[in-house]
Amino acid sequence: MQINKEAECEIIKKPIKKNQKDWIDYFNNKREKMISASDIYKIAKKENKAIIGSLKKDFEESGEVTSTRIIYNKDNLNAEIIHDVDSKIVTSKKYKVKIPVFDGDFEENKEAEKYLQALFDTKDSIDKILKVFTKFGKDKKLRLWTPSQSSRGDKQVRSVELYFGNFGRFDVDGGSWFGGSGGLSRGVIISSAKQTKKLRGKSK
Repeated sequence: MQINKEAECEIIKKPIKKNQKDWIDYFNNKREKMISASDIYKIAKKENKAIIGSLKKDFEESGEVTSTRIIYNKDNLNAEIIHDVDSKIVTSKKYKVKIPVFDGDFEENKEAEKYLQALFDTKDSIDKILKVFTKFGKDKKLRLWTPSQSSRGDKQVRSVELYFGNFGRFDVDGGSWFGGSGGLSRGVIISSAKQTKKLRGKSK
């Protein structure tokens, strides 16, 4: 993965914020894969300091809108997590999982582990996942946010956003309204020959 320095300079001058719906259309038109929550996890695991540092700027400024979507059940905790949702570039990947109501701090149990494994498309243990994300956090504490059951009844379709919250904690928000005000995002170029991925700079 490499950062497009020119694109990054352009966005620093004039950052453009979009919601998940608009970012998906934007990257489909550019023939690029929109970054997913699982892509961000892979970046942290590879420990590429340049890309991690660049993404931190997104997290600090307004948060990273990903192509990962959650469709909640209005009557219970069942949900479907979709990576690369509505992409015309790559095939979406889906997980069906029970998602508890998270309100920031959470208990590190099997339910939380299964949710995080699906959210980041990994078989890593919860201990490993939390350790990986310390690469981003200013504080060694990850916080999770998902809608209450009553809120799920009101709006089932949500987008996943990552950002720095209070006291520098790294927040993983699984309850953002996909048509809301939004934030920044990134495109991922897929090489069909080598199947490699290069992370571009923030897009205009």
